[in-house]
Parts: sequence; structure tokens; C-alpha cells
Amino acid sequence: MSSSRFPGKMLAPFRGRPLVANLLDRLAQANLRAKIVFLTSIDPTDDPLADFVDRRCDVAVYRGELENVAARFQSCLNSHPCEWFVRISGDSPLMSGALVERMIELVDPDYDIVSNVVRRTFPFGQSVECVRSASFSALNVNDLTADQQEHVTKVFYDQPSAWRVRSVICKDARSAGVRTVVDCLDDLRRLESIDDIEATGSLGDLARLES
Repeated sequence: MSSSRFPGKMLAPFRGRPLVANLLDRLAQANLRAKIVFLTSIDPTDDPLADFVDRRCDVAVYRGELENVAARFQSCLNSHPCEWFVRISGDSPLMSGALVERMIELVDPDYDIVSNVVRRTFPFGQSVECVRSASFSALNVNDLTADQQEHVTKVFYDQPSAWRVRSVICKDARSAGVRTVVDCLDDLRRLESIDDIEATGSLGDLARLES
């Protein structure tokens, strides 16, 4: 909620509902709601967000450090253990549930991360990263740079030789230039004014492993 570019954006009204509710609804349509944990910070500015997701969206909420998001994820994994987790940014209200499902299908035990942002070929706002929990939990988050602590998967891309990274790309080269993410108020207004991008609904069919 303390975003410098768009304070309060997670609860900003988008198509008649708070922005975050649009994302959670799309994941629910893909039968993923029961598996969602919503991570936010313990900072008081995030109290309204945590309360809304818990009470109005019926989704589990975990709260941790504000600045060190990697530590927040590690702490959450202790409370919600799983073999793999899928990282999706909350400011992606048009996230394709079909794409998330397709990315999960591509998870492989021989990799530490299965990602569609190794090379940017999908629209901004359609970033899906499946991360092996054991690999992530083994990180010493205090040794990470500030950027790596904030952008929790950055360490995998900064040190690709140290990790087993599986890259997924979009078959449609035009997708890379599309923006479905909300960074600022202008993004919110632009996405509200266009047709519902169910080009995103077909993105799961367009995902393929990079050769």
C-alpha cells in the first residue's frame, strides 16, 4: 500500500472492485483460490489491505518484513510449507489463470525455478514464476543485495550458473509489447478503458519451453 508510484494501489477501484480482488477472482476461476497465500507487510499502512483480503476475499494472509521481501517469503514458507510456490505480483489484475495453470504443468524436479521472465516475451503483468521451496529457503537473505531482497527471484537471474533455470516463452512475439500491469494511476485508467484482455485467456496455449 506504500508504493511510491501509486500509494494505495492494491485497494484502488478497478472495474467496480478493489484492484487486488480482480486478481484473486481470476485465480479462483482457475481453481487456484484454495492454494493462495497473500503476502503483505506488517507495516500499519498494509492493515486495510490485509483486512480486506482476509475478510472479503476469504484468502489466507501472511505478513512479514516490509523491505526484505525475500525474508517475508522464507518466513511464509515456514508457516505454509510446500514443495513449490508460484510467485505472482498483486498489481496484475488481468492475470491469466490459464497461463498460471500451464506454468504449473511445466514444473520439473530437475529445476529450481520455472519462469516466463527469463526472457521477456509475455506481457508485463503476466509474469509467473514457479520456485522450488527448498532452493529458495536455502538462500541467505541477509547476503542478498537490497534489490534481490525486494525482488525476490532476482537472485536466480543474476546468478544463472548457480541455479537450474527453466525458461518459458510466448509463441506470439507481439505479446512482449503489451502492458497489463498497474504501476501508476495512468495504467489503471488505461486498463479500465480497454476491452477485457482475454488475449490473456489464450496465453496458456501460447506458452512453450525455450529451446
